[in-house]
Amino acid sequence: MFKKGDVRINRLGQMSKNRLTFNRTLRELIVEEGEQLYAGTMGGQTVKLKKVQWLVKSVWNAAIKGESWAVTFIAERTEGKVTQPVSGPPETGGVLNIKVVQVKDQNGNGNAEKEG
Repeated sequence: MFKKGDVRINRLGQMSKNRLTFNRTLRELIVEEGEQLYAGTMGGQTVKLKKVQWLVKSVWNAAIKGESWAVTFIAERTEGKVTQPVSGPPETGGVLNIKVVQVKDQNGNGNAEKEG
């Protein structure tokens, strides 16, 4: 049970069921499509590989050719994204003041989503 003021409390509410279903369905379709075989040319020969394997080869080849986006893509997925430090202005000694604002609708409900 959460106690009052616990930072782990999700104050934005649960993701809508429609959005959850869409995200899950999209992920499933991408995985399903990636598992299908595709015939392509590699080294002058026709080769059948899973589409996801062709995708990885394409990104890898782009990285080898010096495409920075491909190098970043590979690095972020193998090593993780680099965290970006955040600090305030030098005149405050680097302290960052954060102000939390809650928006309420006409009925006084905070962070309300409108449907429709």
